[in-house]
Amino acid sequence: MKKFLFFAVLFCLIGCGQAQDSARAEHIAWIRDMSVAKDLAQKNDKPILIDFYTEWCGWCKKLDKDTYGDARVIAAVKEFVCAKIDAEKNQALARQYKVQGFPTTVFLDSEGNLIEAIPGYMTAEQFLEVLNKISESLRGSSG
Repeated sequence: MKKFLFFAVLFCLIGCGQAQDSARAEHIAWIRDMSVAKDLAQKNDKPILIDFYTEWCGWCKKLDKDTYGDARVIAAVKEFVCAKIDAEKNQALARQYKVQGFPTTVFLDSEGNLIEAIPGYMTAEQFLEVLNKISESLRGSSG
């Protein structure tokens, strides 16, 4: 009986650990190189989402954890090529898109043309609304 109980507990613990790992495995596949992001966007005809951040930015960390960690956001951004750009290491790129504060989220069409730049933190709900608006405007302009 003790052996059975031991294996039953062990089986449950292993199963719980795997469930947690698969839940954590879902994340945004960020690209850290803008030229790679632009190439992928053109090849796949997808818009680009750029997250401009800095290492010291508390709101950037909150955006990463709460918004980009939300399962609904993770699913929704699969329609985009997602680039995560450290604005301090890529100052010319940040200037190009007139980034003045952090975080700033920039949306480009598949050709690299600016659609919208949104400064500041957004909750998952706010971010999903923005993604919807961007997606709708792209569908409207292509059809």
